[in-house]
Amino acid sequence: MIPMFLRRKYTLDSQMKALFTPIKIGPLELPNRIIMSAITTLYDVENNSRWIDFYEERARGGAGLLIVGGLQTIFPGRISRLGKVHLYEDRHLDRLNELTRAVHSHGAKVAAQLATHNYWAPNGKADSAEYIGPSEVDIPTAELHPAFCGEAYLPRVRALTADEIFAIEEAVGDAAARAKKAGFDAVELLVAAGNLFNRFLNPFTNRRTDEFGGSTENRMRIVTDVIANIQKKVGRDFPLICRISALDMLPWGLDLESWKKIAVNIEKAGVHALSIYPGWHETRQPRHQMCVPRGNFVYLAASIKQVVGIPVAANGRINDARLADQIVSEGKADLIAMGTPLIADPDLPKKAMENRLDDIRMCCGCCNCWDRLIRGKPIDCSVNAGAGKGGQYPNGKSPKPKKLLVIGGGPGGMEASRVAALRGHRVTLYEKNDRLGGQLLYAVLPPYKNEWANLIRYLCKQIEDLNVDIRLNTTFTAEMVADEKPDAVIVATGAEPIIPDIRGIDRGNVVGALEVLAGREKVGQKVAIVGGGALGCEIAEFLQQSGKQVTIIEMLDDIGKDINQWSRWVLLDRLSDGVRVETGVKVEAISEQGVRASTPSGDRRLYTVDSIVIAVGMRSVDALVDDLKDRVASISAIGDCTKPGRVKDAIAQGFQAGIEV
Repeated sequence: MIPMFLRRKYTLDSQMKALFTPIKIGPLELPNRIIMSAITTLYDVENNSRWIDFYEERARGGAGLLIVGGLQTIFPGRISRLGKVHLYEDRHLDRLNELTRAVHSHGAKVAAQLATHNYWAPNGKADSAEYIGPSEVDIPTAELHPAFCGEAYLPRVRALTADEIFAIEEAVGDAAARAKKAGFDAVELLVAAGNLFNRFLNPFTNRRTDEFGGSTENRMRIVTDVIANIQKKVGRDFPLICRISALDMLPWGLDLESWKKIAVNIEKAGVHALSIYPGWHETRQPRHQMCVPRGNFVYLAASIKQVVGIPVAANGRINDARLADQIVSEGKADLIAMGTPLIADPDLPKKAMENRLDDIRMCCGCCNCWDRLIRGKPIDCSVNAGAGKGGQYPNGKSPKPKKLLVIGGGPGGMEASRVAALRGHRVTLYEKNDRLGGQLLYAVLPPYKNEWANLIRYLCKQIEDLNVDIRLNTTFTAEMVADEKPDAVIVATGAEPIIPDIRGIDRGNVVGALEVLAGREKVGQKVAIVGGGALGCEIAEFLQQSGKQVTIIEMLDDIGKDINQWSRWVLLDRLSDGVRVETGVKVEAISEQGVRASTPSGDRRLYTVDSIVIAVGMRSVDALVDDLKDRVASISAIGDCTKPGRVKDAIAQGFQAGIEV
């Protein structure tokens, strides 16, 4: 039941030969070229097995190497969002040993990322932390990521003394020794993302005049000294990876040519592999978002690979196993580092190796996981509600299979059907339209949103394979329960657009946002969009790209407030180039001339336009829930029919409902 425009075809006899060729990082042989890149989960702050379960699940999934990060090498000195388990002292060794044993039990390899950030409490007291760097420099906020422009992220740092630099070099070497003692197979030195070492390399942030500043060799000295110290304490043969930017993506950052020279010197220092992770965290340029083309940064790895003789890993927006295999087969990189794709599907490597490509639950680049982290919350995943919850749910079949009806074929209804069918229940899914997908069928239509199609394809494929009885073009009514006699019903009837009470709303120049997206309604050259939430912003960009003159009219003080922070600024940056935005304005009436509105101060305005698009939000379609209450023993409601929300909410509720049947 996958809509034709979403179908994709694979050559069934194609194999991921390049991706699944063994490779060595120093003496360490990996069975394939897929690395799980270091990510911060914040699961380790909890006193349970969640953190270890997360990595163990991905070890079972077949990745060649898991990199655990970011493990602090110097005392972080503040209450941070970087987790709880670190390498700056011995007291975390037991838990790290537990993690490495769990990963090794599945035959996988695991590395520790040695992270050195820009704050330090050298006397070991959390209340005496200070921000440190190579030089005292004010970081200009122009062209930086909005989330990193606050004083908490850009304080004036204190320049380290030479003795303190030597102490940090020793601390990083000691951390590497702890990693080896904890059972890690390798370590990864972080020299990217704007961390302390990254700032030493950059002449804008490093203005020293001693042996750690000035020439490229001097600015690199802390890195090469750290590498030497690591080798001294773990041995030259212990696998050492270095994660570098290759492009700082800042107005005053290092370019690719500068990083190529740095890479050559890092190789000479004795590292065994390089992993390319472009940009500082502070960059305003998109790196992870859905709008970034797949494989957008592979050229950086390919360029670095041309000047070094050690393996190079590509990273960033590589969510498709076919693309990963192509990159390796074309010699653009030796390894593929995947972070969010393995959050979305821990079994991606295994499925790719078995040529089950349509069974891979692909990362959609929605950046929900990133948004959680910048708010100090443990990550979760929009498409994989089970991420980080491996030990919380029953495995295997239900001891009492039931007959289940699911009403509504949007993401929540499909996920509930998938999970319930996996547990052995007999599932019938009703959808009133001629295709599955619900609101996701509209979500894929605005610019740069087509990655959501991956989720529709995945869910459709799974429920077809699980023999869910799919009944399209069928409006389910409460009276049908008597014939079906289900043991349980899950209502996922979704939401519908709100039609606001505005004088003139029924005029011919007024159309709905979804109707415009679907191409069922046309608009004139000059368009006003009433509503500046996510839908209003996306329809604005949709119309702008078709050459329309667009004005967003929003009664709140800003637009896009319901978009996650990690993606919001990217969309607003694009809208700032040509879309007129009017906030704090309340629409009072619609006329033949356009939109009449008022401001809180009482000013009256007329926006002269040809067409008005209504995008003020959605309201739940929940009548069926009440109609069924006295007709079925077990009933639950999920997704937008309870409260309009995000894809993540629908998937999470569908997953939970499927488990609880």
